[in-house]
Amino acid sequence: MSKTVTRGDAHIHVYQSEAAGEAGRMPLVLVHGFASDHVTNWVGPGWIAPLEEAGFAVFAPDMRGHGKSTAFYAPEDYALDEMAADVAAVIEDVSDGPVALMGYSMGGFISATLAAARPDLVSRLVLAGVGENMLRDASRRNGEIAAGLLSEDVPPAGQEVARRFRLFADQTGADKRALAACIRGITRQFTADELGRIAAPTLVIAGETDDVARDPAPLADLVPGAECVIVPRRDHMRAVGDKVTKQEVLAFLAR
Repeated sequence: MSKTVTRGDAHIHVYQSEAAGEAGRMPLVLVHGFASDHVTNWVGPGWIAPLEEAGFAVFAPDMRGHGKSTAFYAPEDYALDEMAADVAAVIEDVSDGPVALMGYSMGGFISATLAAARPDLVSRLVLAGVGENMLRDASRRNGEIAAGLLSEDVPPAGQEVARRFRLFADQTGADKRALAACIRGITRQFTADELGRIAAPTLVIAGETDDVARDPAPLADLVPGAECVIVPRRDHMRAVGDKVTKQEVLAFLAR
């Protein structure tokens, strides 16, 4: 099942789990990562069934520029405040109160932005596939990713992250021009003051060998009361569907 939530010029496609209409279920909104969508990040890796079994009504938007949602081609259209406002519109459409919110990678950036700005919308927060990268200046690396998406040739092995995202975008048939604008638009360092405004109970989780997120502990240290988990022997791409990731997230959401 799916629906469309409109905010301004953006039409946001939202996947809804089969049980989303059942009374008494806690709404959970899942926010995917860069160059991904609700299928690649959540449905494919097997998240929906265990979340439904745990009693959640699951909603997973395709963020602007991704999947079936509206694409834009200017970096300012992908500012984190804009993306977070899209998620806020989804939450207000699917729920009368706060929801559990989980974001992976870019989705973690968006979810943290929303949780800090609109604590009234978030009851529990999972920041997955993120860590020290949220605290660093990523403008150079993200510029390389954007250039790699727009170039005729795949970036060389020396630009491993840019190469990985280009190959992934080629594989999924994504709109590379929209993705290039997106990666430039979301480039921002988080401050201790902003992260300190997150009021929801929070889990920060990332793979042990994740060279995109890096160490999750420095990020968790800046979110009041946050828990931190490192998934053994998993990198950025493999941690998202790992059984340990699912076990830790489900245990956290159940508390």
